[in-house]
Amino acid sequence: MKILISDVDGTLVHDNQNISQDNIDWMKELQRQGHKIALCTGRQLFEMKWILNEIPFPYDYLILNNGAQILDRNHRVLYEKKMDAYTGRAILDYVTQFNDLYSFYSDGAVSYGFSHGQCVEHMTNLEEPVDVSFQALYQNAPHFDIISFHQDNQEMTITKACYEYIQKHYGDKLSVYYNLHYVDIVARGCSKGNGMTWLCQHLGINEQDIYAIGDSYNDLSMLQAIRQGYTFKHAHEDIKSMVPRHVHYVHEVIQDMLGGKNNELAR
Repeated sequence: MKILISDVDGTLVHDNQNISQDNIDWMKELQRQGHKIALCTGRQLFEMKWILNEIPFPYDYLILNNGAQILDRNHRVLYEKKMDAYTGRAILDYVTQFNDLYSFYSDGAVSYGFSHGQCVEHMTNLEEPVDVSFQALYQNAPHFDIISFHQDNQEMTITKACYEYIQKHYGDKLSVYYNLHYVDIVARGCSKGNGMTWLCQHLGINEQDIYAIGDSYNDLSMLQAIRQGYTFKHAHEDIKSMVPRHVHYVHEVIQDMLGGKNNELAR
């Protein structure tokens, strides 16, 4: 049995829309032949449900929160590691000082966001405003699955400064991921690579049977941990320089898994 570990945003979807129907068809064929698929993302479960409600992705496992939570197909928790409440509250105290930042958190049970003094419910893709104190909500959170923030205009000046501050003051307690427009914060030691390793050990899948694809910096921990790591020909040159296999589409990786043009669907 082989397994495909695939990033989601920028790899399978863009702006919550499917990139290629061919990817869906090949993912179904991969499962039909007895192999497994894990969707691996920095998103938390509430956000991932937005996508899954719109796109019928075939999958067997979800690796969420940059590896801090792993679920099976029925969303039963197989593994999770949470950020302690004290540290998470200190992070949110800091980032909510900046009016141009949109920040949010999830504790597994609820998720709320905050921008320009307004609290929004982050549990549906409607992100409806709620008349409640964001600070009061996160101060009462028992722990945190993930904290994330970005600038409203997708620039990185403030985001980068906050990232550097958090790395300096909390880097020994947290794992902090700097992506194209976002910063994601999870418990120390959590990464997509560690999540992938845990799941494959749990399933008894050998390293030579693991294939992974992604397009961004937070994917490197999984892409560089195995021999069959792939990125895209259109990815940033920094990513391509560190990941030797380059493709146009996810289904090319699946074709490699299934034997390339010797497979029926590849003819």
